[in-house]
Amino acid sequence: MLIEPVALSDFFLSFFSAALIILLATVYAALYAWSKISGRRAFGVAAWLIYAGLLICVGVFSYVNHFNDYWLLLSLLMVLGYGWMPRLIWKLCAATHDEDTHHSHQSGGHHD
Repeated sequence: MLIEPVALSDFFLSFFSAALIILLATVYAALYAWSKISGRRAFGVAAWLIYAGLLICVGVFSYVNHFNDYWLLLSLLMVLGYGWMPRLIWKLCAATHDEDTHHSHQSGGHHD
């Protein structure tokens, strides 16, 4: 039995919104990292605008594909993950590349 969860007329909208989710999540992560590296607030604001577009695309994708119950929860978790993972990854990178970690060798006190 063939199940068609998306109407054929909505297929393009489903495909386009799914592609935009991937693209906007990548651009959001890149702009967030660039705002931290450069220290320019404009990149941070741009990252949040891109994230707002990402929220809209996830909403459209969920609506067009008739998500409900646990699929809707999964979409929510996905978009929250896209929002928080760049922050957590940045904190992890900053913590592991802190100047104090370079001087914590127990050997002779010098670096190779």
